[in-house]
Amino acid sequence: MVTFRWIVVVVGMALFAAACQSGSVDTTTTRASSLLSLPTPSTTTTVLAPETTLPSFDPLAPPMYQIVQRAPVAGASGDEIVILLDPTSYDTLTDIDIEEVLAEVVMLFPPVWIAHVIDDPGAANVVGNPDATAGELAAVSDNYLARLDNGFEITFLGPLADSGGGVIGS
Repeated sequence: MVTFRWIVVVVGMALFAAACQSGSVDTTTTRASSLLSLPTPSTTTTVLAPETTLPSFDPLAPPMYQIVQRAPVAGASGDEIVILLDPTSYDTLTDIDIEEVLAEVVMLFPPVWIAHVIDDPGAANVVGNPDATAGELAAVSDNYLARLDNGFEITFLGPLADSGGGVIGS
């Protein structure tokens, strides 16, 4: 058994010596690539997220608006204004929404004696014109939503006419 061990040791040493010689043995060295040594790509790929259309309004907030006309009312203690609602700021519109807008306008922009609430810029020139004919007013009736008189009495018009009226502060 000792002889067999010596033979194994001698053969192993011979193989080791042959492997270490660089003269007649061709060796090829390969280097394993790692993530840190990879070349950077020459092109860039950009992945875009799909477009999502979200509503541009907060359903719990009152509609956005702007005052497009303002003029003093002769003999009254306030002005006549035209309020243009932004139709993109609401999905549905109720009499309560209009009441909230009117209450806010009266509080923030006093003195208001008469106010017209519309949702179309073309209707502003008609409802704010004291010389507008009945035919002109009828043409904009779908966009003429409410009228405030005496600074506190609301009359709902057009598509909200079934709501009747109301009073600011009640």
